[in-house]
Amino acid sequence: MVIKLLKKYFFVILALIIAVAGYFYIAAVGKEYTFVRKDFIAKSEIKNVYLDPDSKGSVEILGWDNPEGKIIIRLRSVAPGKVYVAYESDHPNIAVFYVHKNGVITSENYFGDCTGSNAVILGIMVYVMLLCVYFIFRYREQVRKSLYSYDNVLSLGLILYTVYLAYSQAVTIVYQAGIVGAFLQAVSAAQGFVILTFPIIIVTTVFVTISNIQLIRKEGRNWKNLLGLFLGLAIGIGSLLPEIIGLILFYSPVIDVHYEKGVGRFFEMFLENGIASLVMYLECVLFGTIITGIKTAKHIPAFDKDYIIIHGCQIRKDGTLTKLLQSRVDRAIEFSKMQKDKTGKDLIFVPSGGKGTDEVISEGEAMKRYLLENGISEDKILAETDSTSTEENIKFAKELLEKDFGSADYKAAFSTTNYHVFRTGMLAEQHGLKAEGIGSKTKAYFWINAFVREFIATLVEKKKTHIKVVGIITLINLISVVMFYISETVFF
Repeated sequence: MVIKLLKKYFFVILALIIAVAGYFYIAAVGKEYTFVRKDFIAKSEIKNVYLDPDSKGSVEILGWDNPEGKIIIRLRSVAPGKVYVAYESDHPNIAVFYVHKNGVITSENYFGDCTGSNAVILGIMVYVMLLCVYFIFRYREQVRKSLYSYDNVLSLGLILYTVYLAYSQAVTIVYQAGIVGAFLQAVSAAQGFVILTFPIIIVTTVFVTISNIQLIRKEGRNWKNLLGLFLGLAIGIGSLLPEIIGLILFYSPVIDVHYEKGVGRFFEMFLENGIASLVMYLECVLFGTIITGIKTAKHIPAFDKDYIIIHGCQIRKDGTLTKLLQSRVDRAIEFSKMQKDKTGKDLIFVPSGGKGTDEVISEGEAMKRYLLENGISEDKILAETDSTSTEENIKFAKELLEKDFGSADYKAAFSTTNYHVFRTGMLAEQHGLKAEGIGSKTKAYFWINAFVREFIATLVEKKKTHIKVVGIITLINLISVVMFYISETVFF
């Protein structure tokens, strides 16, 4: 029981361990601090460094140095409070420090840089990297179990998200932004990601628009054929929304975002970071959908199959195959030849599809005729002619195979259009049909809406997980903004 709980809440426990260890480590080493600044002041000779009388706390100045290009001041905490350390030169300046009750000295703000903070930030970065490694192993394990799962899409999205977060934490260490900087970077990094991917979104939206126009011309006017355009516009607008909100609040007579220490400024920060984080997460899931769709479409099944199911679609009025359906049958024949060449094993073709109201014969029968014309012997064809949908293709074909094979121990593949492989594979698993898919080529404009459908389906199917992830992101955003608010507004 304990082991199960530890496994389930491992990352929660690890986060608490890092937080507690980080606190005690900083408390142990943070009573002394070396302030380093590189700026124009460093070009002038420093004449004196002293504690400003307006300070409400106290530090001991252990020493200072003025090597070329920087100023270095070494401090030790004495009494808690806000401390101003002045240094005289041709351009006098003041450095601000906070001495905490536990003696820790932070620079610039309450949760700013301190001795030991980089070790904690490194711990956060390692934590994020461990999350990434976990999602990678989880993805690999899921793929071993099944190529056709929304879990694969989710894991890929989370891998992309955590990789970028780990990179953002590395930037925090370089710039010595302190603890609050690490948290802020984690959420504000989303804005950088959104800006980075914005050109891709714009190009994609244009491409999707052209593809949807082609799809409408070929398939007719249908709101489903505009899904890609709707999604492209939604992400594009979402990418711009933080800037739009910033402009609205900038001129808002109700919320004042101009006062540096006002609540309005921090509310704006929370809102902008929150929206950017949500858009970033959705983009990562979308990229995961695209990668999964391409991976399953290009997958070649193992050459040990007893049957290959060919999924039907609309045939011509004269009973011949459309190019789309012909490509599915040709792909099945191609796989049969590959398996024969590799292992010497023959397989049985299972063309599957019933007769529509506007069709002269069933799709299964039409495919059977085409197979016969292409040299496939009749004893190697087992036609299913009653199904009217992909789901029925799978259900009826499964019953037919079990009856023909005598048990459920057969090995099967299925052939369908490349954009349809992922969804068909999932439906097959839902109905207990263990089969690997192989995809036939089709026009690019079909792919766009297929990706969008699977993306939306992933959101719906895994909505509880998505809600949890978005909730965690929002909580981290809130904590970081609250910490920054305290850092910027706290006085002693």
